[in-house]
Amino acid sequence: MATKKRKYIRIGLGIFWVGVTAWLFYNMQAKGLESIILESNNKVQVQNLSNALLFTPAIDTMGSALIFYPGALVDPKAYAPMARTIAKAGFKTIILKLPYRMAFFESQQENVFQQTLEYIRSDSLNRNWILGGHSRGGKLATIFTQNYSKALSGLLLVGTSHPRELDLSDLTIDVTKIYGSNDGLASEEEVNKFAMNLPPKMHRVRIAGGNHRQFAYYGYQLGDGSADISHKKQQEIMIHAILKQLKRVQALK
Repeated sequence: MATKKRKYIRIGLGIFWVGVTAWLFYNMQAKGLESIILESNNKVQVQNLSNALLFTPAIDTMGSALIFYPGALVDPKAYAPMARTIAKAGFKTIILKLPYRMAFFESQQENVFQQTLEYIRSDSLNRNWILGGHSRGGKLATIFTQNYSKALSGLLLVGTSHPRELDLSDLTIDVTKIYGSNDGLASEEEVNKFAMNLPPKMHRVRIAGGNHRQFAYYGYQLGDGSADISHKKQQEIMIHAILKQLKRVQALK
C-alpha cells in the first residue's frame, strides 16, 4: 500500500511540474508585438535562424555590435523590439536562442558560448562586440566574459543581480548595468549587494519604477514587482543606454 501511495505521489508531482512548466512557457511567450517587427524592410534585415534572430542594418558599417542572451524561458522574440530599434540606429544585433530557453547544463552553455564566438570571429567587419543578457541571460553573459573576455569590448547586464559568485571587478572592458527599482526578481538591493563583483567604473542605469518583465515583451512573471513606469518608457531608457554603450565601444576602434 505504501509503495502504491508513493507511486501516486510521484505521478502527481510529475503532472504538477509539467503543468507549471507549460504555464511558464505560455507566459514567457512574446506578447504585444506587431508582426512587422520580425519582417525585413529597407532599413533593417531580419533573419530567423535556428540558433538566433539577426537584425542587420541596411547600411551595416558601424564599428560595434551586440549579442544578447534572453532570460530563462523567455521567447527570444520578446526582445525583437529592442533589437530592431538598435539595428535601425545602425548597429547589428543578434538575439541568441538558448537550448530549451534555459541552457541549464554546462554542455548547453558551452554550446551557446561557442556559437557566440563563431558570430564574433566570423564578423567580416572585425567589429568591437558587446555581449549582453537579461536575467539568467545576464548570468550566462558573465560566465562567458570570465572565460572569453578577450573576445569582447563590452558587457551589458539588464535586469539581473549577477555576477553573484564571479568576481569580474578587474574587467577592463566597458560594463553597463541596467536595472529597475521595482524589479521583483533582481531587486535593487541585490544589484547593490553584488555590485562589488563588477568594475567600480561601470555605467549604472537605474530605471525608477521599472520592473523585470518590461525589459522585454512577454506575459505575467511570477514574483515580479508592479511597474510605476510605462512599458514604452522603460524600453526607451534601456535602448538609449545600450546605444550609448555601443557608441562608446565603437570609439575604441
